[in-house]
Amino acid sequence: MFSYQRFANNKPVLLVAVIVGVVGTLSVPVLWPHVYHGAHIYHLLLHTAGIVLSVFLAILSVNAYYKMRTKKMIITTVAFMVFTGAEFVQLMDATKTHVYNILESPSEIAHLMMLAMIGLLALAIFRRD
Repeated sequence: MFSYQRFANNKPVLLVAVIVGVVGTLSVPVLWPHVYHGAHIYHLLLHTAGIVLSVFLAILSVNAYYKMRTKKMIITTVAFMVFTGAEFVQLMDATKTHVYNILESPSEIAHLMMLAMIGLLALAIFRRD
């Protein structure tokens, strides 16, 4: 077995690598300028968490596609990649200076629900049933 295959099959290590990679990439240009903007940083971290989970699930679905070679897996891969792109676009839009009141805005609740949805999908990956 190649080292990449062992790395990709070890889901906790892959998740940590994705977290470090995404947060490391976004921290200086996107997150750091907004650290002292009150609750705005929480909104940006919400989108960053969505990017982390969607990238993680996209990588897992790419690996699953190469193992199974089914059309369902390629559609799933594209879906997670589209979700990653959508989260990135929302993160870039959220970097405009705004005042966010967490849990007081319907859009914030929708963001939390989308993060919960993608988080539950990621949690299902770790289940051993």
